[in-house]
Amino acid sequence: MTLATGRMDVALDAALTLAAEKPWNSISLAEIARACNKTLSDFYGEIDKQGLVEELDRRLDKACSAEPVDPEGSPRERVFDVAMLRFEAMEPNRAAILSIRKSWMQDPLRRLAAAKRRLDTAKWILTCAEEDGPLLGPRAAILSGILFRAEEAWTKETGTDFSQTMSQLDRDLRQVSEFADRMKNFGSNFPKSAKKEAADDSAAF
Repeated sequence: MTLATGRMDVALDAALTLAAEKPWNSISLAEIARACNKTLSDFYGEIDKQGLVEELDRRLDKACSAEPVDPEGSPRERVFDVAMLRFEAMEPNRAAILSIRKSWMQDPLRRLAAAKRRLDTAKWILTCAEEDGPLLGPRAAILSGILFRAEEAWTKETGTDFSQTMSQLDRDLRQVSEFADRMKNFGSNFPKSAKKEAADDSAAF
């Protein structure tokens, strides 16, 4: 996208305001343009609804680097802390995000695109948690599934303490870590070369 500085902010703000009021699927690009005093000609070749969703995701991902991680924390603790920064950034636009999320949950192609975006989110969370080593790809694939489950919990929150989100996220990260520990112990009975390979393959959070 080549929107001038500030124009994307205006377009995204207008889209989020509208999405908070009604279903994302019912909002046209022309309506978004009118809401920010633009025309469709202003958007041509530069912005569409999918692009707005992707920009929202990028901004939520960027929030993951808003605070430095604790170098003394375990990998699991660092990933947890970084992931929660994203959920905190989501909260001010809860109604709009729920509207957008419902739209892609009902559309297989949009859901597939969302899965790809969440994989990118997982890679960035691991990077922010200083866990972007040689197993970044496989670990991101696991984490993307964990994030999806945590998002499901977030949609059901009734308060502002993120209790359900944190519980789901912590539980899943612990399960993965415990499985990795069991694999390392299992590998302790292997020859030295195989033991190292098993330990590397079982690296988790």
